[in-house]
Amino acid sequence: MLVSRYQQFQEPRGTTVVKVKGIAKVTGNDTTQFVRAASTHLWDTTEYQLPPLESDAFFIATRQTVTYSQVEGYCPSALDDKLFCTNSTLYLCPAGEPTPNTFGYFTGNCVPSVENASIGVCQINAWCPEELSKSTEFIIDSNAVENFTVYLKTLVTFTLFNINSRNVRHDTNFTCRYHKVKDPRCPIFRIGDILDSLNTDKAALLREGGLIEIRQDWTCNFDFDKEHCFPKVKFNVLQSGDDKQSPGINYRSAQKYRINDTDYRTLSKIYGLRFVVAITGKGGQFDILDLFVAIGSGIGYIVIADIVCDAIFTYIHKYRERYRKVKTSVCIMSSSSENLDEDSVR
Repeated sequence: MLVSRYQQFQEPRGTTVVKVKGIAKVTGNDTTQFVRAASTHLWDTTEYQLPPLESDAFFIATRQTVTYSQVEGYCPSALDDKLFCTNSTLYLCPAGEPTPNTFGYFTGNCVPSVENASIGVCQINAWCPEELSKSTEFIIDSNAVENFTVYLKTLVTFTLFNINSRNVRHDTNFTCRYHKVKDPRCPIFRIGDILDSLNTDKAALLREGGLIEIRQDWTCNFDFDKEHCFPKVKFNVLQSGDDKQSPGINYRSAQKYRINDTDYRTLSKIYGLRFVVAITGKGGQFDILDLFVAIGSGIGYIVIADIVCDAIFTYIHKYRERYRKVKTSVCIMSSSSENLDEDSVR
């Protein structure tokens, strides 16, 4: 939108309601009493959209590491922790100090690893078994994720003009799919299309997670019909899955339960794609006060320009002497060469 100085402007305020749809097959890669080796499970919206409701955002889980039946106690640290020791290097396991990953506290003992009994590791007081030593990994089918759809219903308001607008109209076709050129007004987006528009490693993004911005630009001219006010959508990756310093996005959650007066928990480390919806832009409308201010400013510019140009040509320009002579006209009043006789005048 061109900036018109006779208009008053305001940024939009609004919110977005999100609904994700899709189902995917998930493969578990461990053999426990809970999971069969290479077994296949199903994840629907309840499983992968965590939490189910967020303000102007949504999360899709793509990978999950689950540690079952954890109980508070004493156990060897995981090999991935690299807390190796021997009976002669117990100083590496300072009793009472928290471990570097803060999963538990050192007990001061060196014990055989659960993963490889020939290796000595520091014993810890923590929720056992430790997450990194005995966990089951679930990986979602990436092709299924790409076919998920997300419906965005955005409502914005320009309070200065008392105008409300939304991206879902009475003629919206709910069988559509957003396309930048073919259907830019469709409110239903395919996740695969969003990922394809990003300049990033898609496989790493699905494995490690990431942060993606869906930017809606509401730039509107309300001197015309407000029905023409519609957002332009752009996608940006804010956190990639291949970032060398801190790749992806993940968080942990736990479900606790009690059996025979003993507290247990199931720990989940969840990786996934977090999408945030950003509302930007501005709306403009004719304002009589701004019109007069613009006219006054224009007149002021003309006066100032005349003064500045005159000063440049008079004092700075290399032909300033010629300009001064041409600029000034000198008028000389002359009297008659003949003296009038006072008597004749009388």
